Amino acid sequence: MTILLCTSLRPSPRTRTFCNDLVSTSCDFRYLTRGKSGLAYLAAYSKAVGASRLWVINSRFGEPKVIECYDSSGDKPSAIASLLIKRVQLKRDLNSQSSGKTRARPLRMIKPESESLDGLYDALSQAMGLQGLGGLAAGPVGKTVDVYLTTSEKYFAEIFFIDSSSKKPCGPAIYLEDFKW
Repeated sequence: MTILLCTSLRPSPRTRTFCNDLVSTSCDFRYLTRGKSGLAYLAAYSKAVGASRLWVINSRFGEPKVIECYDSSGDKPSAIASLLIKRVQLKRDLNSQSSGKTRARPLRMIKPESESLDGLYDALSQAMGLQGLGGLAAGPVGKTVDVYLTTSEKYFAEIFFIDSSSKKPCGPAIYLEDFKW
């Protein structure tokens, strides 16, 4: 499944970098420079390039704040989930980088240990198009980019993209305040 990423109408440079970091993480992400396009155009474009999911990253005060996830496989885009972001940590901010390139690898959701994150796991699996695939994108099983969900005292949930072979971060870290499904 392919996820088309685009920003809000006037994104900050940090939000653009966040989108580029997600795209460099896995082959399941593609990026579109939005311009002044509306949601209907974005959904049609998403369908035309073979992406069944559309994520619109909205920013506030220069920081990514909300990820709106849509299913763009039908006639009209239908909302799947909204992820309210507390903060993000870009790849350049992370100290230990993965030595290998992960751009050609599919995403794989790892079931969280905490049962309190089961709703977020289901929502994120559906938002990534991995629902019914056992958390794994279609394609050969081997080296993947694992998506981990954890809890902490400071945030509702933390999302990490980890290279399955080196076990090092290969994408941005996303710290969530809440989500709606």
